[in-house]
Amino acid sequence: MRKEITSISCAVLFSCAYLWAGQALRTTLNVAPAGIAGHITVDEVVGRKLQSNPVSKLKLYVLRVEDSQPLQDLQQRCRRAVAQPKADPLRAYNTCAQSLAEALALVPKLPSVASTETDREGLYRFENLPAAGRYQVVGVKEVLGAEPLVIVGITNKLKAGERVTLHLSANDPWTRATVAH
Repeated sequence: MRKEITSISCAVLFSCAYLWAGQALRTTLNVAPAGIAGHITVDEVVGRKLQSNPVSKLKLYVLRVEDSQPLQDLQQRCRRAVAQPKADPLRAYNTCAQSLAEALALVPKLPSVASTETDREGLYRFENLPAAGRYQVVGVKEVLGAEPLVIVGITNKLKAGERVTLHLSANDPWTRATVAH
């Protein structure tokens, strides 16, 4: 009987030690963080010549795709309004304009992984992002006398240590996310 109790006690002790060692190993392994960088521009025709200008001082947020569902719902609402075959153009425009205004107010309130602002050259960089996630990079800016600016890009699932480039344009529809490469 004593041998059985001793055997069971040893088995439990070794099991606990094994589990503790495994947990300690997992917590001490460093997973290299990921990063996203890019350039944001707007294309304009000036004197019959197309030029690409940087978008400076644009507030950017990195959102986990699963946390950005309310934004995706607004994008979908606008796409549906425009896609209806017999859509009233004014009603579709108003639906999209309302969704755009709501997106401008919504994005800063969503849980973000990181935020930054583009520099005067329209460049941005996010470092130390947790790997193994898909992210949306969303830029928002109120524009005096015009529609607000909402720019959306998306990454594939980031791997440990991966750095992706995501160039965005203010000319791309806000309802379609540009995919990083």
